[in-house]
Amino acid sequence: MTKEHTYKLELEYDGTRFAGWQIQPNARTVQNVIEEALEKVLHQPVRLIAAGRTDAGVHASGQVASFKTTSDIESNRLKRALNALIPRDVTVLELTQAPDGFNARYDALSRTYRYTISSRRLSLGRAYAWHVPYKLDRDLLAASTGCIEGECDLRGFSKGRDEHDYSTVILKNQWMFHDNFMIFEICAVRFFHHAVRGIVGSSVEVARGKAPADLIQRILETHDRKLAGPTAPALGLCLVSVEYGGQK
Repeated sequence: MTKEHTYKLELEYDGTRFAGWQIQPNARTVQNVIEEALEKVLHQPVRLIAAGRTDAGVHASGQVASFKTTSDIESNRLKRALNALIPRDVTVLELTQAPDGFNARYDALSRTYRYTISSRRLSLGRAYAWHVPYKLDRDLLAASTGCIEGECDLRGFSKGRDEHDYSTVILKNQWMFHDNFMIFEICAVRFFHHAVRGIVGSSVEVARGKAPADLIQRILETHDRKLAGPTAPALGLCLVSVEYGGQK
């Protein structure tokens, strides 16, 4: 019987021209362009499993994926071959053989996302930050997400995909400020469709003075999506890291 080998990839990509991670009919996706390149190099079809299925327009600087193949091609050779074939808006940062049974999605302990807001109009970097032209109270912005910790149900921030369970564990979240940038970083065991963007959109409403300071607490308690602010645009969101057993 031919032995299967498991490989782990660490990836970065600019999500601007992608319809998300997951393969879709008649759409350009990250999974699709990498799988097509892998098939050319390995001469066999493979199926990638990602730690997080990012949406259309969402970026990644630390996505992790895995796949199985009967090929035992050397890791560095495969990395070079892939980077030569895939488009420039995707890069394989690292490629290594993983232990048998490794699964990038189910073995992940947590994921960290970062959302960037700019208080000024941008030319350089405009594809990676949401320009909010209104004055935001940074103290209110920072305080608004203080209640998002520990076990949380994120149903009220998420766009439904027929999930039955929206519970997760928030390991940390914080707002960081640098010049005209306001950056929200959140780490959790798992995330749901539009959840981070729903939180950011609600925080912005609070910081604009358009919603009560305890809005996010109310949404967590009621699970009412109608209370939440507009979903923040995809372009400001980036998957920055995935943790496995205490290590990326």
